[in-house]
Amino acid sequence: MNKNNNHMPASHTGQRHALGLLILCQTLEELGLDYEAASLRTGLSRSQLETPGLLIRSDQEVAFIEAALAANPRPDLAYLVGRRYHFGVFGIWGLALICSENLLQAFQIAQEFIELTHSFVGLELSIDGTVASLALRDHYPAGAVRNFVVERDLIVTLVIATEAAAQKIPLLSLEVAIPAPAHAKEIERMVGCPVVFNARRTRATLSSEILQIALPQSNAVTWSACVRQCRELIARQHGERSFTYRVERAIADTAFQGIQAVADALGLPERTLRRQLQHEGTSYRALSQKLRLELAQQFLADESLRLDQVAEKLGYSEAANFSHAFKRWSGLTPGEYRHSTRDVKSEINL
Repeated sequence: MNKNNNHMPASHTGQRHALGLLILCQTLEELGLDYEAASLRTGLSRSQLETPGLLIRSDQEVAFIEAALAANPRPDLAYLVGRRYHFGVFGIWGLALICSENLLQAFQIAQEFIELTHSFVGLELSIDGTVASLALRDHYPAGAVRNFVVERDLIVTLVIATEAAAQKIPLLSLEVAIPAPAHAKEIERMVGCPVVFNARRTRATLSSEILQIALPQSNAVTWSACVRQCRELIARQHGERSFTYRVERAIADTAFQGIQAVADALGLPERTLRRQLQHEGTSYRALSQKLRLELAQQFLADESLRLDQVAEKLGYSEAANFSHAFKRWSGLTPGEYRHSTRDVKSEINL
């Protein structure tokens, strides 16, 4: 059994992006419904919500949604709000998903940087043989707001996945942990399979082969740049650059010369560096390998670089050593990976 569980919980503490409330207001306005009650209750005006990059507290967001739902008891509101989304709404996070190599990488990016969205849920991806399962893991108490955000985030996930793949994702099944709404048939038409409501959890299953299909807008260079910006945004959102982020930058700056070079660059004893990384749940080896793979994909997408030049940039003395390492990380040789990106570019230009 091949099982890959990745759970990235949504952030409920600290500051959150206000974009979700703006889209809620836009939907209400379009329907001719009221959002003033929610604004009065929370002190968040429409003009404030339109401020680019505005961050708000979680309790403000919950109170706003509660007031909006109380003033507008429309059963399909979450569905209509979710349908307004597209990848561009999420900025760098959305672009990273669209530029991913395949759906598997896109879902992994969605998990890792879920904090950059205003979702109240986390994603859990598991693969068991030929079947993959994608579940929404919410941590919000039962009630109107929970039902709203679960349905909204389910619809958003389906919309973004469809945009990334440029086609409807064929689901094997879908379970939703909310009561069947009046518009249940609309959701079934959207997903193309029967939907089980009042389930224990919200989870979709699909063929694991679909996760490996190359995305039409895949671009390793753009993807790598987006991933780095996502990390910087999360560090900034937390008020400071994390130690892990500083180590990653030092690894790149020292051209993968080893942990001692990184420790010297940070002005730390090597033992302290190792201990701090362990405290943050990672290691120098893990960070170095992850960074090497990201940069390798970026460099290989640039066909002006020879294989030995890519190897040198990544700290390898011989191209053969890099080739063996890349095959171990990705399952492809550098040449096979470069060929696959060339095929994708050709398809896009047709």
